[in-house]
Amino acid sequence: MPTPLLTADDLGSLLIFEKLCDDWVREVHRFNSQRKKRMNFVIFRNCENKKITSLEELKELLEDTSFLETAELKSAFSHDIVSNKVGANKIARKAAKAWMAESSGRKVGSEPKVVKATIKEVPLLKEASPVIEAVPVEEAAPVEVASPVEEAAPVEEAASVEEAAPIEEVAVVEEAAPVEVIEVAAPVE
Repeated sequence: MPTPLLTADDLGSLLIFEKLCDDWVREVHRFNSQRKKRMNFVIFRNCENKKITSLEELKELLEDTSFLETAELKSAFSHDIVSNKVGANKIARKAAKAWMAESSGRKVGSEPKVVKATIKEVPLLKEASPVIEAVPVEEAAPVEVASPVEEAAPVEEAASVEEAAPIEEVAVVEEAAPVEVIEVAAPVE
């Protein structure tokens, strides 16, 4: 089995994968080290796994470079890449795997799969049972309406009690006994 065009380490550091033409692709990778974690590098690769690191070298190898002048190459510092590097890596890996499968001669799995449907015949019901109409039900005994109850004698309200004179509260003040002063003699030496 031939070796894959991109290794697992390449796929893990991949941020952007763009197909430039039939043979060449552009890959933008991020560095994995702490010191260079905000930096990235670009590799141009063809289906024969030839790698080039500059756009000028690619222009020298290609016969027709007019598509490179009009192509918009995405930067690793664009907002959608910087804000979601994990999602960008996932999208780039998927595109890279599809390109590797296509360049090795296999068909890409992006085509929809055709599933043969089997139709089963369902037996019909023999006959539908007839619908019976609802008949209103008559009540057995009529309901009597309750008559209001009359009071024998009217109820009188109790008369309110009025105070003759308001009650005054008196506070009792207790006086304390006077304090006696006791003189203390000085200690003898």
